[in-house]
Amino acid sequence: MKTITISRFTRLESDILDALAWDLRDIAPDLAGQFAESLPGARRNTGSGLFTELIVDRSRPPPLTEPTGRFGTVHAMVGDLPDPVAFLVELRQGRLLALHGDAYGQDTCALDFARVPFDQVFTLNDQGDSVAFDPAALMQPSPLLDLHQHADHQPLPHPVDPPLINLGALQRVQDAKPQDLMGVLFGTVEPAAGARPVDEASPNKADQTSLLIGVWVAIAVGAVVMTVIFRLPWPFAIFLAVMLGRLVRKPRVLSALGRATRRLGQYEYRPPQQ
Repeated sequence: MKTITISRFTRLESDILDALAWDLRDIAPDLAGQFAESLPGARRNTGSGLFTELIVDRSRPPPLTEPTGRFGTVHAMVGDLPDPVAFLVELRQGRLLALHGDAYGQDTCALDFARVPFDQVFTLNDQGDSVAFDPAALMQPSPLLDLHQHADHQPLPHPVDPPLINLGALQRVQDAKPQDLMGVLFGTVEPAAGARPVDEASPNKADQTSLLIGVWVAIAVGAVVMTVIFRLPWPFAIFLAVMLGRLVRKPRVLSALGRATRRLGQYEYRPPQQ
């Protein structure tokens, strides 16, 4: 008895396992999946055939069916043996355990099953007639297969971006900003229609006199309000009014107040929109 150690399935094992998956598709419909997720374990040349341990991934879901025993009708002509060798799979509750080869008493001690040539893989039907195993012929016709039969293997041209066409001047670069909440509630102050730019020059003598009178009136009213509402002493209110009066009489302060008054006159109040 000769033991063989190979890390992957041999060509003989792969072709025989594919044929057995087809042969036993009704007994063990998930056998092909188990083959795909299995690795070879111990191998032996039994002297009258072969034995290959099959190790299936433990994380694989349980089999769809649970047959136990040795199954299969696959045969092949191996090496220079005059008669074919029969191959069977060993199952336990549907789980794949091993591949067995039976040479019907023929001596296989001199065969190297890892490299031996083989041909004429076939199965047996219910009447005992041999049926050649041809995967291409046994595959059901499908429109998907036609997708692989084409002569045009040229890569598709890279899509070309369409040229930009200027249809006219851009009318609006971006949307108007949202309206301010305070403007919605209380209205806005905006430049009046037809307002002219403010002249930054100093006001004339008549304008200064009118502005000074208005400022004095505002100071007097402010002093009265502070005295009545905030209960400030009259001497203190008069003192503040005199100090502010002296301050506004300075030319620079008076000119600044004049320009500010003219700018304020350019704006108009717009009530909130309903």
